[in-house]
Amino acid sequence: MEKISENIKPQPQKVFDYYSGKLDPEEGKKIEEQLSEENAALLASVKKLLDLDKQMTELSEIDTRKAYKKVLSRIHTNRRSHIFEIFSRVAAIIVLPLIGLTGILGYFQIKDSFADITYVEVNAAPGTTSKYQLPDKSYVWLNSGSWLRYPTRFSEESRRVEIRGEAYFEVESDKEHPFYVNTPGGLSVRVTGTKFNVSAYDDERTIEVVLEEGRVNVENTDGNVNMALRPGECFYYDRQDKNTYVKSIETYEKTAWKDGKVVFRNASLDKIFKFLSRRYNVDINFVNKKNTEYNYRATFTGEDIFQILDYLSMTAPIKWEVATPAQNSDTTLSRKRINICLE
Repeated sequence: MEKISENIKPQPQKVFDYYSGKLDPEEGKKIEEQLSEENAALLASVKKLLDLDKQMTELSEIDTRKAYKKVLSRIHTNRRSHIFEIFSRVAAIIVLPLIGLTGILGYFQIKDSFADITYVEVNAAPGTTSKYQLPDKSYVWLNSGSWLRYPTRFSEESRRVEIRGEAYFEVESDKEHPFYVNTPGGLSVRVTGTKFNVSAYDDERTIEVVLEEGRVNVENTDGNVNMALRPGECFYYDRQDKNTYVKSIETYEKTAWKDGKVVFRNASLDKIFKFLSRRYNVDINFVNKKNTEYNYRATFTGEDIFQILDYLSMTAPIKWEVATPAQNSDTTLSRKRINICLE
C-alpha cells in the first residue's frame, strides 16, 4: 500500500481517468508503467465503483430514507465480493479527493444527516413574546424570558423539545410520533395533537400544565407521576415537596398572554406583581405592611404597567414610586425598578 500512495498521490486525477477510460493510449501507457501488477489489480476495482455510482444517483430522485436503507442493503450484499473493503482502502486516496462519484458522496451525506442531529435554541427576550414553527409544522409561543430547544429534524420515534420558562403549543396530530415537552426537574408532557400551555420558570416553585384542547399526559422520569388531563384542567407540580394536584380553571387566564393580553382571575397582589414584572421587564419590590390579601379579576389589552397599577389602586390602598436606575460596572443602567407598598 505504500507504493500505491507514492504513485497515486502526485496525479490522482490521471489515475482515476485511466480507470474511467478517459485517457488516450499514450497517457494510459505512462500510468500503467507507474503501477505494479498487484496495485493495478486493486485499483481496477474503481471500474466497479463506477457502476455503483450510476445506481446511487437514483438517490436524488427518490425518498432519502428509503434510499438510505437501500444503500445499506447493497453494501451489506457486496461485502462478500470485497467491493466495500476495496473502496475503504482506495477512496481516501483517489475517489474522495476527486469528488468523482457523486452518488457515493450523496450516500455519505445522507448517512451523516441521519447520524448527526443539530439543535436550535431560541429565546424570548424579557418583556416580549415570540412565535416559532417547529419541524413538524407545530407552533409554539414563548413568553417573556423563556427558552426553547428543539432538533432541526425530529426522530422517527418521537418529537421532543425542551423549555425553561413558559410556552404555549399547538401540536400537529400524529399518534405514531408522540410529542414530548421536557421541563427542568424531569417533568415531561406527552401529547399527540393538542393545544396546551406549560409554565416552568426557574424562579417558580410550581410547574403548571394547562390543557386547552385535546388530551395530554404529564409524566416524570422517576415514574411516580402519570396524570392524564382533560380540557379545562390545570396540573400543578411542586418541585420542592414533589406534590401534584389537578383542578379545573378558566384556561384563558393562563393562555391569554400569547395574544398580548393580561388576564387575572381571582389573583392575589403577589401573583399579579410577579406576572407584571416578567411581562413588562421591570423589577417590582412589593411590601405588604397590612398583611391583607386582595384578589382581582380583570382583563387588560394594550395598557402599560402604570395604567394597570392605577386600576389596582382603586380597590387596594397601594402606593408606588419608580426608583432611579443605578449604573452598573459596565456603564449600563440597571433594569427599571418599581417600589410598591400596601398600607
